[in-house]
Amino acid sequence: MSAAESWDPAAQLARGRPNPLIPAAEVEGAPSLVTVPPTKNDLLPVEEITPTDQSLSSAAGAVPAGPPDSAAAAVERPMLSQASPRPRAGWRALAYDITSGRWNPGPSVHELKVRERESLIARRLDRRHVTAFFCLKGGISKTSTTAATSLALSDLRPDPVFAIDANPDAGDLAERLVGESHAGISALARDIDSIHSLEALSKYTVTTGRLTMLPGEPNPVLGDSLRAQDFERILDVVGTYYSLVQVDCGTGVTHPLMSGILEHTDTAVIPAAWSITGARRAAETIAWLRANGFTRLAGSSIVVLTAKDLVSGQVDRGAVLHHLRKAADLIVVPADPHVADGAQLSWEKLQRPTQEAYLDIAAAITSRFMA
Repeated sequence: MSAAESWDPAAQLARGRPNPLIPAAEVEGAPSLVTVPPTKNDLLPVEEITPTDQSLSSAAGAVPAGPPDSAAAAVERPMLSQASPRPRAGWRALAYDITSGRWNPGPSVHELKVRERESLIARRLDRRHVTAFFCLKGGISKTSTTAATSLALSDLRPDPVFAIDANPDAGDLAERLVGESHAGISALARDIDSIHSLEALSKYTVTTGRLTMLPGEPNPVLGDSLRAQDFERILDVVGTYYSLVQVDCGTGVTHPLMSGILEHTDTAVIPAAWSITGARRAAETIAWLRANGFTRLAGSSIVVLTAKDLVSGQVDRGAVLHHLRKAADLIVVPADPHVADGAQLSWEKLQRPTQEAYLDIAAAITSRFMA
């Protein structure tokens, strides 16, 4: 071994030797290398291993003591071990790559949790599932939450994901997802009887990555004319081609469009803010659901608390969290300038903790499949 190799950790690792500069105890999860001397049986050539009397009698036609497959399993079971999954990141992935897989320390606990969440997000969906993002208060990142969660779902799910901007008051979901305003929902409602194919539907939609969306109505007058029946007919057509539908709603729960949305909603995501009014409106939204016959939605709702600006010292964050946790499941999205600037959302530009929060929302939605 050369002098360079004697101190090069990568070379030592590639040769299967521990790094003398790093004690084994300081390498988290790294197993120590133990040399096991070969046993006598290990040194026997294959030709010298003779069959037992039982195997000879079985070959001659005698009935063996147990089923052949059971006997084989008894021999093979101690010799087989379940291989660890290939690690994706950190020193574990480096060790795997440098040794070409000869040393596989396996994924870390954190990576296993990430994989479990990815598996939950990608879980099978056998029927249509509609998620409505709405609250009695505006300006608390409702559209941003819809956009980012839809991106997270579309990136990890095997089936296509569809988002609808159903805000009758000039919704801007298309601007957050594709960077420009489009008209879609009113035109589709008008022409719905002529839509008999995915190609025909695509004339009213826009796409970003693997996500397809139906833009809202930029004209508030036309948006205000939409009714529950319009949404129901649109959903029937969309549901022919897409099972997982995300709906960005307006703040007017008494608008005729909302009754059609909520009647077909399976999961409600309710945005909240680090403010007294933001927390109260979220709790009031859940109370409104219960009082208006949507008890199931209220009980399974997901509250998303998004940090946007500096919070006054007079706001008791602990009290806000406690108040919302009593109302529903709660996920906190940290402050992120890319979310706050109101421009087109790019998943890659989100900070890692923000991505984690939106992935948690996506997993919370899919955990409610068939619930």
